[in-house]
Amino acid sequence: MLTIAFEGKRVFNSLTGFGAYSRLAVTDLARFCPQNRYVLFAHQSLHALSKNAIFSAPEIERIVNLDAVKIVFPPDYWKIYWKLFGISRELRLHDVDLYHGLTNQIPRSVRRVGIPKILTIHDLIYRHYPELFPGEDLDAHDHQIRKACAVSDRIIAVSENTKKDLVNYFSIDPEKISVIYPVCDRRYRTKSSVGKIRRIKSKYSLPDKYLLYVGSMTRRKNLLSIVKAIELLPPADRLPLVVIGVSTAYTAEILEHVARHKLERWLVFSTGVTTEDLPTVYQGAEIFLLTSIYEGFGLPILEALASGVPVIASNVSAMPEAGGPGSRLVDPDNADEIATGIIDILKNDTLRQDMIREGYLYSTNFDNKATSEKILRLYQQVLCEKKH
Repeated sequence: MLTIAFEGKRVFNSLTGFGAYSRLAVTDLARFCPQNRYVLFAHQSLHALSKNAIFSAPEIERIVNLDAVKIVFPPDYWKIYWKLFGISRELRLHDVDLYHGLTNQIPRSVRRVGIPKILTIHDLIYRHYPELFPGEDLDAHDHQIRKACAVSDRIIAVSENTKKDLVNYFSIDPEKISVIYPVCDRRYRTKSSVGKIRRIKSKYSLPDKYLLYVGSMTRRKNLLSIVKAIELLPPADRLPLVVIGVSTAYTAEILEHVARHKLERWLVFSTGVTTEDLPTVYQGAEIFLLTSIYEGFGLPILEALASGVPVIASNVSAMPEAGGPGSRLVDPDNADEIATGIIDILKNDTLRQDMIREGYLYSTNFDNKATSEKILRLYQQVLCEKKH
């Protein structure tokens, strides 16, 4: 039996991105490899976290209720002591065999502890597009990731593209990097009935037919390109775009364009969609679109494929890896190309059904059980190497 430790900050404070990856990694390991113990270090006390609405979300409750997972909460006092020394003390108390940093970081307190360490790196977007991070200290960010990579015995990259970035930018030995793709929650593979899809559409006031975008509305996600593509479509061929994601300053730019070009009826911002209902929202869509300018992987693409929805995605960074041969890959800055993809799929049902079939088949390569076992084998390999 092994005891594996994880930093839980992203687990408890984010419902998307790093948080989704972290929660699924821990829950799948506990589910498929229950012979081991998994220690999750919370970043706040139980009292502080209980005031956070995210902590009561079903995704968190699933982790809390897993027998194989123990959550260690810091005290309400001595926070600085806990941050500097408390975690390292707890690692020894719980006889932890290996530490896995799930989201680009190995905390300073953990670096000093003489146990094997594995680090997951999701992306180096800031290296490609520093202008997308105004006001952030990118040199400090760079130093933090370099240090975490240096102290780790092995690195997991979430895509071949991320591995390439690590080698090119940080000169890391490729042999130190294992590509282990993310997976999506198995709920996306559960087929919703026609009646359930109808009920969910009614619940969130969704159109009968719609295009779908899921993701935060940041400049990197490039939602405006999709809006411009819809604008290029003949009015008779247009479908409204349902947008599910957190608004940012970039949202105002999108809304300004929509108002200027009188596209209000073609953009639907749906709020309050729960993670339980999201798979059905995917399944109700005609096409899913993600035309981001850069992704470490692009998990919503996989969620759409697993849900049986045709995908239009960018042809850059890791998105071709996430989308596979069944997706329509486009230049994210070419609205005409995006519009052509939409028309082709909507007008050609044979193409649409082929994309659904090929996309779902490709999504089965990202198997939850097989991925957990692959991660566990990497843990065991590192531990074996350290013994010798």
